Amino acid sequence: MNAQSLHTGWLPAEVSQATLLEAIYNKLPDMVFLFDVSERKFIMRNPALNHMFGFEHLKDQEINCISLRTLIHPEDWRGIQAAVAKVGLDGQTVMEVECRCMDKMQQYQYFQTRLSVFEKKGDEVVYILGIAQNITERKKIEMQTQLFKNRLQELSFITSHEMRHEYAKIQSIVNLMDNQFISDTERVDLIAEAKKSIQLINSAIFKLNHKLSFNQHDEIFDMNKENESFRKIIFIDDDVLTNVLNRKIVQALMPEMPVEVFIDIDDALDFIKTSQELKQTLIFLDINFPGRGGWDFLDEYITQSDASNVIVLSSSIDNRDREKARSYPSVIDYITKPLSFDFIKTFFEEFKSFQLEKQG
Repeated sequence: MNAQSLHTGWLPAEVSQATLLEAIYNKLPDMVFLFDVSERKFIMRNPALNHMFGFEHLKDQEINCISLRTLIHPEDWRGIQAAVAKVGLDGQTVMEVECRCMDKMQQYQYFQTRLSVFEKKGDEVVYILGIAQNITERKKIEMQTQLFKNRLQELSFITSHEMRHEYAKIQSIVNLMDNQFISDTERVDLIAEAKKSIQLINSAIFKLNHKLSFNQHDEIFDMNKENESFRKIIFIDDDVLTNVLNRKIVQALMPEMPVEVFIDIDDALDFIKTSQELKQTLIFLDINFPGRGGWDFLDEYITQSDASNVIVLSSSIDNRDREKARSYPSVIDYITKPLSFDFIKTFFEEFKSFQLEKQG
């Protein structure tokens, strides 16, 4: 498009091409700058760049390379130096470099920057034009995708190696148990091996629970949300056998720990209303009940207590349930059934360690 076409088209005659280009430059969402190679300073910056880094009050001043370096992530500085040095060498008129820079909110943002020769004198590059695009959201998606892939690989290894291997052993043992050629001594040994495999499968389920748990960043739960100690455990589940088994797991590890079980949400809420030590009570809550369920419990519980002491213990691995549980301040973790010895043991060991660190 030439100047004549600009003035004979939609552009008003009194607006020059230079004015139009300046308006575009000022409104560009990407950051644009002109870098003086010999002086090592930025002699021109568009408003987007000034806004990103908080340079509005310096809009009429030049920014030197040393000042900008303080904003660039230390691991990325050498890459930028190398890219600047290569622009204009051996016919390389354009270079692209990715880096992290700290914005005016003191947060690192990812940028894809295209550097090109703006002016040369002989073989020497005088000015470099840079156009930087904020790619932070894209990088977050890429990193989350990679994290998801890594986690899938971990889960695949657990299910295909740790669990499947032990399952195959148990299946073989079961097939041999009724064989008349197996002696009583051998049968006892086979049962012992089966118990070992069951424990290994249980441990693998424990790993799966926490690979799928929403509190991945802090192992089991956020210790800072907790109180001084847990003096009682409550299980709320409509399955009677599950409550019996869960009680036995706790009592096997902590015989002195009081344990209450409830198969009805309203009964559990009535008990909690009279409790004087809610912040010292750890609650394991199932979600799905035939009537009022776990979500109903949580809705009412937050009106009675500000304690963060509920662990959702559910057979559901639906991410929507996890996200919903995360929205309740009283929930500190979400694990999938069955409850294991490993979980109880690790939970209280981690909790005790955290309390000792606080006291120290």
